[in-house]
Amino acid sequence: MTFDHEVRFGLEVELPEVDALAFVRDVRGSLARAHFLRDLQLERADGADGGTVVTATLPVNAALFGQRDLPFRSRLHLTEGGARLEGLPLDTPGPGWAQVSGSVVVTPTPAGSRLAYHFDIRVHVTLPEPERWGGRALSRMIAYTASTVLTRVTDAIPAAVASAAEARRAERLAAASL
Repeated sequence: MTFDHEVRFGLEVELPEVDALAFVRDVRGSLARAHFLRDLQLERADGADGGTVVTATLPVNAALFGQRDLPFRSRLHLTEGGARLEGLPLDTPGPGWAQVSGSVVVTPTPAGSRLAYHFDIRVHVTLPEPERWGGRALSRMIAYTASTVLTRVTDAIPAAVASAAEARRAERLAAASL
């Protein structure tokens, strides 16, 4: 069973365009306040345009089903105006996995920069085949719960990125005053 979720948001940050570009391309820095992610790892991919591979786990806690860890793997590509994530498939045992794709575009503003994010998240959940009415009802309940939990997790992304951007701005100001 798969669930698709789209996240779009824009942030005004008090970072000049060059600093905002560096911020959005710095996965660890821009997601430093994303406490809903676990085990964030970065590795250089092979090849000339291999980019960086980002792996992490989305911990999903649903009252009916307990804690589930949904790993994802995405390739980060730098673009002229920001960055792009390419969701990669996983062949992993367990309750499921996620495919995270998206982009961020930086545009200058009079007070700093605007960051325009767009994520597409596809969650793949392994369920037993519903053979009878009870199985179909359980599948619908799982679908509803997963969708609700995924919404709750992804709703936290804008605040986490905004907080990390503010921390970056504060670091920049502190460094400039030295």
